[in-house]
Amino acid sequence: MAYIPMIFSIIFLLLFAAVMIAGAVIYFKIRNKARQISMDMYGNSDLLSNLKRTEQEYMQTPRSTSDGSSIYAPKIARDFPEFNVSEMKARAENCLKEYLMALDTGDASMLQDGNEELKEALFLRLNDLNLREIKEHYEGIKIHNTVLNTYNKFPGRCVVRFQSAVQYKFWAEQEGKVIKGSKDSLVQTRYSMDLCYIQDSDKIENIAAAGHALNCPNCGGAISSLGIKVCPYCGSQVTEFNIKVWNFCAIKESV
Repeated sequence: MAYIPMIFSIIFLLLFAAVMIAGAVIYFKIRNKARQISMDMYGNSDLLSNLKRTEQEYMQTPRSTSDGSSIYAPKIARDFPEFNVSEMKARAENCLKEYLMALDTGDASMLQDGNEELKEALFLRLNDLNLREIKEHYEGIKIHNTVLNTYNKFPGRCVVRFQSAVQYKFWAEQEGKVIKGSKDSLVQTRYSMDLCYIQDSDKIENIAAAGHALNCPNCGGAISSLGIKVCPYCGSQVTEFNIKVWNFCAIKESV
């Protein structure tokens, strides 16, 4: 009977050794397979370094943009001969930078170019972040390129969409801790910016719901209705020309 514990010990050791050998065999097979994959893909066997290098290259590579200029630029030119695509691209980039800087600083007044709907959407987002005590940071903003993406006509309005490939470092903090993103890693992403034009005021009953807003040309006060011909703040006349103005009405990240 004294030999029974010894037999169990030997069996246990043999099983343990078998498991260790099997684990070692599996490890070496996986390692060799990984090295082979690395050799096939990168020309060397250091898969981990290659993956890290690929990740770095990915973070440095701008996102692709969908350029619809060849299709939509002629249509815009027919409808709006005075529309300068290059100037509007520059304006779109400036508006996007103002929008991101407003998020970074928490100051909605940083966004100067945009209608009331866009500014209201920005205010609501900042207010939500403030309520949750979250601070978003956008550092080193760089716009690689901007293209004319689409052009659509709706009842009473037209919308030109621009798309930009954007790079920055992004992180969000809450109570001093980073809860999203990284202070050290680049983000490559895309944004779309909608430029809106009120073409026929009679077809738009509620200008705010349609995504547009008017401002008094004299004092800058908001005009709440298309039917108003005189500014309720300073008494200046609001002409039809002020209705037909291009304004940015939406900015959206489109990863």
